[in-house]
Amino acid sequence: MTSGFRTVIPMDAFDGGLNNKYEPAILEPNESPDCLNVVFDDLGGVQTREGYTVLNTAAVASNPCDGLFTANWNNGNQSMLAWFGTDMFVLSGTTFQTVPSAQGVYATSTAKNTVMYQNLCFIADGNDPPYKYDESVFTRHGIEQASQVTDGGTRGAGGNLAGDYHYALAYVNTQVVAGNISTGSVTIAVSGAGESVLLSGIPVPDQSFGVDAKYLYRTIAGSGVSGSYYFVATLPVSATTYSDNIASASLGAEAASDQGKPPAYEFAVVHQERIFCNDSQNPQYLWYSNLENPFVFGALNFIKIADGDGEKITGLAVQGNSVVVFKEASVWLIYMPDTTASNWVRVKSNAKYGCSSHRSIVEYEQQLMYLGEQNGKITGFYAFLGNTTEPDVTALRVTTMFGDAKSDRIEPDVFKFQESNKAKCVGFIFDNKLWFAVTYDTGNTTNNRVYQFDFVRRGKSRKIGSWVPFTGINADAFTVFNDKLYFGSADSDGFVHQLLDGTYTDNGSAINSYYQTKEFDSGEILRHYQKDYRKAEFTVETLGDWLMQVAFILDSDKGGGNTQTIDLNPGGSLWDSMVWGQDDWGGGQDRIDAPITLFGSGKRISFKFSNLNTAGNGFSVVRGNAYFNRRGLRL
Repeated sequence: MTSGFRTVIPMDAFDGGLNNKYEPAILEPNESPDCLNVVFDDLGGVQTREGYTVLNTAAVASNPCDGLFTANWNNGNQSMLAWFGTDMFVLSGTTFQTVPSAQGVYATSTAKNTVMYQNLCFIADGNDPPYKYDESVFTRHGIEQASQVTDGGTRGAGGNLAGDYHYALAYVNTQVVAGNISTGSVTIAVSGAGESVLLSGIPVPDQSFGVDAKYLYRTIAGSGVSGSYYFVATLPVSATTYSDNIASASLGAEAASDQGKPPAYEFAVVHQERIFCNDSQNPQYLWYSNLENPFVFGALNFIKIADGDGEKITGLAVQGNSVVVFKEASVWLIYMPDTTASNWVRVKSNAKYGCSSHRSIVEYEQQLMYLGEQNGKITGFYAFLGNTTEPDVTALRVTTMFGDAKSDRIEPDVFKFQESNKAKCVGFIFDNKLWFAVTYDTGNTTNNRVYQFDFVRRGKSRKIGSWVPFTGINADAFTVFNDKLYFGSADSDGFVHQLLDGTYTDNGSAINSYYQTKEFDSGEILRHYQKDYRKAEFTVETLGDWLMQVAFILDSDKGGGNTQTIDLNPGGSLWDSMVWGQDDWGGGQDRIDAPITLFGSGKRISFKFSNLNTAGNGFSVVRGNAYFNRRGLRL
């Protein structure tokens, strides 16, 4: 805006986020070539992010957090579950307590992934077996096959049995679902005159099997060990003996077959009343449970996703009426018009990039954001989007589903994400923002940065979303518990922290918070003119009795620029600090228009706001203007 030779540089918003790929002078007015630990308000102002405080009063061993999850139970309760080292824990107050029977069952530093279905939390890490938790009991996900039944050698005269028999046993879980029957017993011969049989070798399962009862089965006389087995009786878990005197005509239903367990899976999703999961031993297989039965996986309940293409499945999600299967270099869909498996169609999407980490996949606004890769190299964040319509089965692809690049503006940072730790990238959504924890820069082996994507932002270029990096938050997992956001530490310290705690410290440490504006050259007409910069004025919030710093930088100067400070004391008396006879009564001002004296000449100017990297200090800049006088043309 020009009045004579006096020109105004308006700075109406700062919420475009980081853009360090392009020259600072050609960025959008609200973008930043360099910012750290800031967030944006609803009107486009920029401010220091809030900090965090430790949740648990005592460390959980000396391990990083391998998983963090909030289970919402049907009774209205919430449980924060955490995995450290080889154990699983549940939060009680501010202490994590070991879940009974969940000690020593896990591998350290292996990501724990969870899914809820039928009021159960299913947990997996790629090892066998996966487990489940029901708010009180921790047991195996699938139903184990029972051991063989043996003959007690005792017969009772005058019974209903005559001939040669075989017995088998099935374990039954707390949801009254039976597993596969055991191998049939050796032949048990019974006198033709009729006898009863005492079985004394009935096995007792391990507590981790989650068995609630046992079903005993028997063949029809003379049908052999491979014959059909029919229900005899329901036995208590602890029973080791049973006296059988049931005539063949009185036997119950035939034992169910193909009651298999889930594979050793790393991650799973729930869709159309089934659990879908990968297979760590067969990396191109997608397995699914029986309908409305998450405990049983039939022997043929799997789909080969492009078998032989050399790509393993790296993530799963749900989009519309499809299960989305992410692989290392492609994205596939299992289109499901209904719950009948024979009607499903496997199709390949138009997405050009694979997925680096299942834990990076986050659903937002009917899209799936994920950390992508190509040829094994991280390439950026992509949003898988579109409407799942009935596919063209002949072409075997869905033209309306594709991956949209979302991180072009932070590409220099993305290329510093560490390939060796890409599988530990974890994403989460909270308060209309996506949080991605990554391992950044050479030499680092644990997650040491968070990139926040504020997807409600839209710049003048119509680009949607803004990115900001956070340091000081070393996260391996996120969860929301009682409406608050938490993260599990990636450091080997055994802690969980509450984010957004209303302070400007990270558990007492300073937050290094700053924001640099683009380089303002006043547009194509005035770009090459020399300018005498006179003053600037910024509307700032008076957050407390401390200083913030403003620097102005001319013509891309590599130094720190010329710095001035703004006193953010609101005036009056701060709460609970007034001294009678010395201080002024009142709350003071919420905002002030702070003048900054500029000096020097140049073609371009940028500004940098900072909290001086001081614990407890933050800044909030709402908007600003800068003024200059135009001088001669310099080419």
